[in-house]
Amino acid sequence: MPSSFDTTYHNIFRKPTFDDEGDKKMWQIRKEADEVFEMRPAPVPTQAQENEYMEFLQEDLKSDPWATYRFRKYTANPKRIPWKNTRQLKRQYQFTFTTNWVIGSILSWPVAAMIGRSFKKNAGGVPMVRLNRWIHDFPNPEPGRSSRLLFRYYSIGSAIAFGFAFAYYITDNNQKTQNQWYARPDLKPFAAMVDTPKDLTRETMLESQYVTKREGEGKRSPLFRFFLARDADFTVKENPYQKMHPDDVWDPRKGHYSTYSSDFPSHVQ
Repeated sequence: MPSSFDTTYHNIFRKPTFDDEGDKKMWQIRKEADEVFEMRPAPVPTQAQENEYMEFLQEDLKSDPWATYRFRKYTANPKRIPWKNTRQLKRQYQFTFTTNWVIGSILSWPVAAMIGRSFKKNAGGVPMVRLNRWIHDFPNPEPGRSSRLLFRYYSIGSAIAFGFAFAYYITDNNQKTQNQWYARPDLKPFAAMVDTPKDLTRETMLESQYVTKREGEGKRSPLFRFFLARDADFTVKENPYQKMHPDDVWDPRKGHYSTYSSDFPSHVQ
């Protein structure tokens, strides 16, 4: 067995393997870009870009929370946009999880009521009565008080537990901030006053992750098309990733591209 200082295995397996010629050519292009070329610096912003950024910042400041313990994160700095996106994803997931929790508790109420009724009496059919350790000066002698309290404790507790399990199973975890490799474009420092070309992968990722960016989805719903056919949108949905390279396909479950690589440009873009 070679030791840790022996490079026998490294010399054997160090050569990369490729699926086809296209994959090999893509790897050669990326290696050349990493080792030979340098990234072109951004040009000096024009007056129109500065005015556009100031208008964007003015409108974006209106959506900031009024009271927060991280108020410095919302100042005009490169990390402002990533911080707001992270907070939006977190609040969005919490709202969806809480809604599913309430729905699950309501759906499981019949089963929770059966559990509550079963705890109202023992196996012999005698009603359960709580024996307090300390007897108060004015105890409540109502006969059904103990049964009513036991029913409330166990039925509501069971409904809450079932609702949590339902929400944990139903809620999509893709809404969480998945950024394992710290390479998500929406969670990187925002480059202000720089013209960035429109990327289909980025736009599709933003629409799938952020609810507020899904414009026009309501007009494509079956109910809207049935009742308001004149105002509905009947355009056929297409898969934008059908003709794209696998390296350019976004994987929301992992928080990065499907065939992620540790190239230098992917960390600084």
